Amino acid sequence: MRKVVLITGASSGIGLALCKRLLAEDDELHLCLACRNRNKAEAVHATLLASHPTAEVTIVQVDVSNLQSVFRASKELKQRFQRLDCIYLNAGIMPNPQLNIKALFFGLFSRKVIHMFSTAEGLLTQGDKITADGLQEVFETNVFGHFILIRELEPLLCHSDSPSQLIWTSSRNARKSNFSLEDFQHSKGKEPYSSSKYATDLLSVALNRNFNQQV
Repeated sequence: MRKVVLITGASSGIGLALCKRLLAEDDELHLCLACRNRNKAEAVHATLLASHPTAEVTIVQVDVSNLQSVFRASKELKQRFQRLDCIYLNAGIMPNPQLNIKALFFGLFSRKVIHMFSTAEGLLTQGDKITADGLQEVFETNVFGHFILIRELEPLLCHSDSPSQLIWTSSRNARKSNFSLEDFQHSKGKEPYSSSKYATDLLSVALNRNFNQQV
């Protein structure tokens, strides 16, 4: 029986690299590409099958920044599969960073100047916007949309004979200093990507504890 692996954001970047690596290690997988852009997904689908003809590769269209899309995709996946062996929560966005001139000026005369230039913390800020669901776009895309996807797909997880795996793509930019429980969507800050990635790290720990109690 083929293992079923679902990867969000599978049409480019880390998601596409994951697809290639997984098939290189096991070309008998059933790989499900969860992508926002159907045309890009179909192009990747053709490329993967050309290099791994014995694999089974399918597509589900989902935009994790839109809850209706998440619910629709979840329903489709539950109709298709009896279980998911692994889910790579990889899709995400990082708004174009802008140089914070004020932080640069004051940073030059602070004791943290080396840290600031080695990490870019505080130097690069990002804009954000509100989605149709009324949430901050970076938070909904990188965190909340995936969380709802997991909760909806829970019937396909937690099988005692062979527990499913949830693997969340984190980042070296995930910093506690940019995250606050009082503003978990980071609506008042200037580094939503860093905040969202730290939130996914926290959520990964919580989900791990929750699901491990069920197997």
